[in-house]
Amino acid sequence: MMRLQKGVAMGLVFLFLAGIPGLVRAQESRDVSSGEVITLLKAQNSELANDIRQIHREIAALRADLDEPGMKEVFAGIGYIVGLFGMAAFAAARRRRQ
Repeated sequence: MMRLQKGVAMGLVFLFLAGIPGLVRAQESRDVSSGEVITLLKAQNSELANDIRQIHREIAALRADLDEPGMKEVFAGIGYIVGLFGMAAFAAARRRRQ
């Protein structure tokens, strides 16, 4: 029974100590006036808007890069054309044999 009481007491102490930082933060937030909060929010909003504009620019640049064919696509196209000519030459050679 004594262990149970110690466990309950320790649990209450832990909960009390865990709740103290929340009480301190609540007290600190009351010290800030609503005008300061509004100015902070406006500053954060403008920073976010600038970040979002930059992200949009980067996405547009990536899309432009993806629209242009790269070396891989160029060589793939050349290989496709050579392959078609090879098949045509093979078919022409078979016709001549028969």
